[in-house]
Amino acid sequence: AAAAAAAAAAAAVAMLLSAARRAARAVVMPRLPAAATKYSQVPGQAGKFFTATTIPKGLLKQHTTKAGTWGVIRVRRGRLRYQINEPKVLVFELDAGTPGVIEPQVLHEVAPLSEDLEFAVEFYRLPGTGPVDEKR
Repeated sequence: AAAAAAAAAAAAVAMLLSAARRAARAVVMPRLPAAATKYSQVPGQAGKFFTATTIPKGLLKQHTTKAGTWGVIRVRRGRLRYQINEPKVLVFELDAGTPGVIEPQVLHEVAPLSEDLEFAVEFYRLPGTGPVDEKR
């Protein structure tokens, strides 16, 4: 009986350690600063979205935003892979309930995960950081 109890305790400890390791590896989405103000979005027309077949090629390879520019990827329908490439690679699956936050000047890229994909990218800046000069 003592051996069975010891084995059960060892199994419970192993399970807890496994759960702790998984939690330590949990990927956390960056957070948009509360004071950030939206100033633009792409596509620029209200009610327009990128789709699995209309994503600009530049978004499919690694790229960055300008200094001081934050982004929020808002998926309306379908699923989108969002990969942050630095300082370490983090991969997220975005959908209508999971937006992706883009930090200024951090390399990232996206890829469609469903044919019904529709998404837009909103751009934000913090007050007092000056105008953001981006050609759109």
